[in-house]
Parts: sequence; C-alpha cells; structure tokens
Amino acid sequence: MKLNPREKALLEEQKKNKKMRNRYILVGVIVLILAALVIVVNSSLFDNGFAALQVGSDKCTLAEANYEYQSAYMQIANTYGQYGLIDNSKPLNQQTCMFDPNGGTWHDYFLDTAETNLKQKVALYNAAKAAGYTELTEEEQADIDATMESFKLYGSSYGYTLDGYLIALFGQGNNEKTVRSSMMKEKIINRYLNDQYESYSYSDAEKDAYYDEHADEMNKVEYLYVFIPGTADEAAGLDEAAAMAAAGETARTIVADSSGQEDLFRAAVSAATATEPTETSGSVSGFLSSYEGDVTADQLKPGTVFAHETSGGWHAVYVLGVDDNHYNGVSVRHILVKAVDEDGDGTYSDEEKQAAYDAVLAIQEEWLAGEATEDSFAALANEKSEDAGSNTNGGLYENIYKGQMVQEFSDFCFADHKSGDYGIVYGENAQYAGYHLIYFVGADGELYSRVLADNAMRSEEYNAFVEAAMEPYTAVRRSMWRYVGKDKTE
Repeated sequence: MKLNPREKALLEEQKKNKKMRNRYILVGVIVLILAALVIVVNSSLFDNGFAALQVGSDKCTLAEANYEYQSAYMQIANTYGQYGLIDNSKPLNQQTCMFDPNGGTWHDYFLDTAETNLKQKVALYNAAKAAGYTELTEEEQADIDATMESFKLYGSSYGYTLDGYLIALFGQGNNEKTVRSSMMKEKIINRYLNDQYESYSYSDAEKDAYYDEHADEMNKVEYLYVFIPGTADEAAGLDEAAAMAAAGETARTIVADSSGQEDLFRAAVSAATATEPTETSGSVSGFLSSYEGDVTADQLKPGTVFAHETSGGWHAVYVLGVDDNHYNGVSVRHILVKAVDEDGDGTYSDEEKQAAYDAVLAIQEEWLAGEATEDSFAALANEKSEDAGSNTNGGLYENIYKGQMVQEFSDFCFADHKSGDYGIVYGENAQYAGYHLIYFVGADGELYSRVLADNAMRSEEYNAFVEAAMEPYTAVRRSMWRYVGKDKTE
C-alpha cells in the first residue's frame, strides 16, 4: 500500500519519538546506576563490603584496616606527641618515620602495623573461639557500653553524631557496629591470652635452675660513673683529637686518685669535673657489653674502678657490687600525707613540706597513743592516708621489691627492719610529694630471683604460644588496601 505524504510524515514522526523515548530510558538507567554507585561509595557498604586484607580464609574490611591504622597512629601520638615526632600539618606519606632504619614514611609504618595487628587479631580470635571463648562477660560488655557512651558524649560536644565521631576517630567505614565488633574481639582475645599466661606454673627448683642459667642477664651491677666529654673547644685551642685526649687523661686521673674506695672516687670526680657521679645499675651482660675491653666478669667486685673511651668522651666507672636478687620481698603498711603546692608554682617550699610533716607526725602520735598495733595502724590508714592505691586495705603493700617504690620509701623497706618497726620518710615523684608513715610488716615474700625467673619463663612460653597460633596464617593485601589511612595522606 502506498502511503500518501501526510501518512508518511506521521510514520516518520512516530519512529523519531520512539528513538527519543529509548534514549531517555537509557539515560535514566545510567543516572540510576550512577546514583546507586554514589550511595554505595559514600556509605559503609563500600568500606565493609570488600576485602582490604585477607588473612588465611578470613577477609578483613577497609573499616577494620582503618581501625587498626588509626589505633596505631593514636598510640604513637599519645606516647610521643610531646616530642613532635609527627607533624600534623603534613601528610603522613611525606614524613620520615624515625622507627624505620630504611627511611620509610609514617604512613608505611602505620600500614605495616595495621597489617601485623590484623593478622594477629584474626589468628588469636580464631584460637580463642576454638577454645570456647565466644561470648563477652557482663563486665566486658559493660566496659564496651561505657566506652561507647563516652564516645557519644565527647563527640556531641564537638557537634558529631556517634557514627560521625567514630569515623573521625577510627577512619572511614567505621560506625558503632564495626567499632563494637573490633572491641569485642579485643576483649575476648585479651581474656583468652591472660588465662593462658596465668595457666603456666613452675616449681622453685625450675625457677632457680632458670635463674642460674641466665644469671648474667638478671644479676644487676650497681655502679657509679661520670662522663667527661671530649668535645672540640676552639676558645681553648683544642681540636676534637686533643679534647678526647684531655678527657681520657681526666678519666685516668680520677681512677688513679680513687684507690679502690668509693669516697675517694666521689671526691676525685668532684675535684676533676665539679659534678657528682651518677649512681645506677644494669644487667651484668649489658654492663660487660658496654664496657667491653676494660672490665671482665670476675672483676665485678666492690672497688673495681676503670676508665673507658666511648662516643664523644670518656667514662670513669666505679663498681659498687653485684646484686644477685636473692632477697625476699617485703610487706609494709603506710599512711601518706601529701604536701600541697599552695602557690601553684610547681615546687614544694620548705613551709609546704613542713605542713605535711606536721600532719603525718600528728597521725603517728595518735597511733602511738592508742593500741599501737598493726590493726590500729591499718584503721588509721583507711581513715587518713591519701594514697588511693592502698587506703581501702589498711595501707598494705605486699611483696615489694627494690626499685618498686620511690627511693626513700624503698630504702626504708630494705634497711634490715624487723616486724613492728616504723618510721617517717619523705618521698617525691612526678605525681606528688609527701611524707609516708611506714609500718614494717615483714620480709616474708618470695625470693625476687624466683619472681624474675617466673616472669621470664612465662614470657618465653607465652610468646611461643602466640607465635604458634599465628604461624599458619599469611596476610595478603587486597585492592581496597590502597585506601587504608587515606585521610592521613591527603
């Protein structure tokens, strides 16, 4: 049938409209696909739906990787932030990491740490589940709830929703669900590992044998030393070689003038350097390594004195003796009265110290005026001591070992007291200064050498256990790994 011109034009218009409709449909489909992609990319589906790291058969999401990356970053920032190791004004992939001998960046360091931690978390969580550690305790759940509530409150003070704050804190993809999951695994792993550590047990004979085998690593050399710098001094006309020679001569003069006596060594140091020697201690093995060539193991006796050339100068060293840690831990009760920095200048004046001393002396007089027994001392400690660590248990500290307390407190504990002895000592550390009224209970704790051996044996067995749990696992970085820590590199 032949179409007339009008019918032919109408047919052509219909064909044209059909093509336009198909084109609009195609464009609409593309728009819908793009919109869906935008939604996915800007949601946690993108971060939690694809693997960033595969550990064995377990797939770790980008959110989990960011959680570990950010946790590692926060640990370094909190520990070393005051030293300015990280410049927050620059991307982490443009800053050299001081912990990397090969000069890698901080970004590389946190990526490697995140990989290691994820591998360990997967391995140990699987081991914990296999051992029956599948549920949180009520205390663990309450702790996570409290932590999440603190995140919510702290974030809201800065205008964040909870999930928004968790993204800021732990990286893209994280939210309440993912963070709770990470914390849950950490709680279960920690309980599993703690139970494993506590399960190890050794006899006294085993501890003694281990200590004897590792005596050089555990015995402590106590010694005095002074450092004489060998720095070039243009004003004195000394180049570096001449300065080092002069430092060596000074060190040898101190040694010669000491005649193997502590008081003479101290006097010689004072005369030659106008300073006091430093008193310190270290392991026998470390000491012999540091002063190799100038002293041997059989010379580590009181009165041994020698000079040693080191980087940038010389040491003059006086050996006080070797502590083999064969002493019992002691138990004491104490009452602390803190000095008050009334003027807020960061120091304690004589008057402020005197006020604290008067207060603790009054407590001592009150105790002596009463029954003056250990029980009555304990009652006063609960009532009057300002030490939050012991003022609910009668001021009791058990199994104290040398160096555990502030120096003056420790000196009292190991001054060969008998049960019932008491005294007042002044002590000062970074947190407070104050006077301690101490009641000596007794020296009936475990031999410290056995405590050290027990700790070392537990650590060795524990580390071997963790390594064995991780050994079957390998970690492989997947495509999403490129986005880990991305907000720290832009």
